[in-house]
Amino acid sequence: MDMYLPLYFKTDHLRCLVIGGGKVAARKVEMLLAAGCSLTLIAPEIERSIQEAADRGLLRWHARKYAGGDCEGFHLVIAATPCEETNRAVSFEAERRGIPANVVDVPDLCTVIFGASWHEGPLSVSVSTGGTAPFMAAVVRDRIAEAAGGLGEWVEAAGRFRAAVRHAIRESEEKEHLYRRFVDRIRRGSPPSGMPQSQELTEWLAWLDRPETPQG
Repeated sequence: MDMYLPLYFKTDHLRCLVIGGGKVAARKVEMLLAAGCSLTLIAPEIERSIQEAADRGLLRWHARKYAGGDCEGFHLVIAATPCEETNRAVSFEAERRGIPANVVDVPDLCTVIFGASWHEGPLSVSVSTGGTAPFMAAVVRDRIAEAAGGLGEWVEAAGRFRAAVRHAIRESEEKEHLYRRFVDRIRRGSPPSGMPQSQELTEWLAWLDRPETPQG
C-alpha cells in the first residue's frame, strides 16, 4: 500500500496549473481558489463556473489543449481531463520536473492526493484514505465536523491566549502549564461570552481562575 505524508502548503503565491475544463476540473478550481492559490487553467472548453471565475480575473485561462512544457514554472499541477493519454503525459512531465501532481481518480499517476477537508475559522481538518476509498474520507470528515463544531472559535481564542503567554512568559514549562490549563477549559460549542478579547495575560489568568458556569 502506498504511503502518504500529510502536509499543508502555504498558498500565498502558490502557482497552480489545472489541465481540463469539465465538471471535475471545476470542483478543483473552486477548491484552489478558496485556498487563495494563483491559478492557471488550460482547456479548449470550460464549464460556466470556470468562465465566470476567468471573467472576474480570478484565474488565467488558455483556450487550447495541453502541450508538452506547460507544467514549467508551476508549484502544483492537476490533470482533470477525460483523456487518459493527456493525463498520463501531464503526470510524467510534472514528475520529470519535480512538481507535485494530482491526476483525478488515478492514484497511480499521482504524487500528491487531496483529502476531504473541513474548515471552521483557522481550524482545518483533512481526511484521506490513501486513495483506497475517497467516498469514505468524506464520511469520516463529516462525522468529525459534526463532533468538532464550534472548535474553530476556540482555536481563535487560543491564538490570543498563546500570544499573551508568549509575550509575558519565557520559561517553556510554565508556558506548557498554562496551555494545558486553557485546554482543560474547552467544552463543546462556542467559547463562553466572558472570555478575554485582549492579549493581556492578567485578564486571561483571571479567566482561567474563574469558576466555570454550567452550559445550558
